[in-house]
Amino acid sequence: MTRRLPPAALAFALGLLPGCDSEEAKQTAKEASDKALEASKDKAAELAQSAKTLGKKAANATKDAANKVADTTKDAAGKAVDASTKAVHEAVEDATEATRAGAQALVDDLRPDGELSQTAQAWLENKAKQTTETDIETIIVAGVQLAPIALEASRVLADSVDSNTVIEPIFQKIDDDPAKIDAAIGNMPRVEALDGVTVGFEQMDQLDARTSVKQRGYLVMWRHEQHLVGFVYRSTRTIDIDALVAETPRLVKLTQQALTK
Repeated sequence: MTRRLPPAALAFALGLLPGCDSEEAKQTAKEASDKALEASKDKAAELAQSAKTLGKKAANATKDAANKVADTTKDAAGKAVDASTKAVHEAVEDATEATRAGAQALVDDLRPDGELSQTAQAWLENKAKQTTETDIETIIVAGVQLAPIALEASRVLADSVDSNTVIEPIFQKIDDDPAKIDAAIGNMPRVEALDGVTVGFEQMDQLDARTSVKQRGYLVMWRHEQHLVGFVYRSTRTIDIDALVAETPRLVKLTQQALTK
């Protein structure tokens, strides 16, 4: 004989069944959510690692590119410096060779007999064509060089200058009125009273604008008693007139030593 449960007990048992299913569902959902979260974290970590790796590769590539550019720039700069240095050395060598050639030309142009060189004589003659008979260049060209005295003076003066400069003495006996000579000296572009001597200075290297001037010169003149005395100062370098004026008293004394011998 089958025993039946009372209606109240049966209802209580049936009420329990839905509750069990709900807890299991909740647990299952939680486990699924946890697994999904873990999977999401793992994927995020994986993506982060990939991004980090890519970032390092990009940084390394940028660094390599920068190093390559720097090496290229450094190499180009080094080549530019080498080229510049070579150009400077070549320019110095050319200038040195030109200076040597110019200095040799100065010496080769000198006369061994005490007369003025072809260059100095040409400067004076060209200038005389542009002046009057009362100007110093015209007086010098018309006068007669006392060659033996000039030669003696040139030997003394040769030791007072460097290899890029020559001094050509001028010695002439005055046959005219000394006052005429004094006036001609006084009319020179620059006149200085040096140790009681009136000395005139005139640049002599720009007589012809059509000619390329490789030498520079000054005419320096004064009167000593009955003699017209002076020199043509020639150089391959630019002449500092103030330095020449300062040097002239010593050169005057050296030049006039030849008159006392």
